[in-house]
Amino acid sequence: MGFIPKDEIKRKFVHLMCLIYILGYWYLPKNFVVLGLSIAITIVVFLEILRFKVHSFNNFLKDNFKGFYRQQEADKMCGLVWTLSGALITILMFPNKYMVFASFLYLVFADAAAALIGRAFGKHKILFGKSLEGSMACFLVCFIIGLFMFNFWFAFIGAIIATFVEAVPWKLNDNFWMQIINAGMLTLLSNVMVWPK
Repeated sequence: MGFIPKDEIKRKFVHLMCLIYILGYWYLPKNFVVLGLSIAITIVVFLEILRFKVHSFNNFLKDNFKGFYRQQEADKMCGLVWTLSGALITILMFPNKYMVFASFLYLVFADAAAALIGRAFGKHKILFGKSLEGSMACFLVCFIIGLFMFNFWFAFIGAIIATFVEAVPWKLNDNFWMQIINAGMLTLLSNVMVWPK
């Protein structure tokens, strides 16, 4: 059994905080969520610019919020910017609420499962250096999420797609692309398959 760094656990806890906008998207008017995400992105980008300009502020954040910032994010935009931006673009691009909602849940739960299980139990490397164990965890979580929303085969194929998307080392940030690509692929899938339960 491998060791899961505390910083990695903290980062996945941040993913759970995304449930705020995810649940908001499901229960609140779309325009309200779009406005809220836009304001949140503006605030975070402003704080990031301030962090780059004021070294003492940057050091304060890195020292007191270890785990929320990766080492390579010391002089780059933090993952939260990309996560929120990806969510906003996904909502604006894809009108089907179920496909967008599923893509959000994949990001929060399946991506976290893949990282944590992969770190703890991953021994067999497959695509792009990812572990078989982590990818299996990702698939299982996506499949379970899908079963609550779609029929069996749609959930199964959607989980396979999401597992592959999670494994790819995307440019910029995977939290940005995962939401957009998964929502897009699920939308395409819904055009060729019957998806309601």
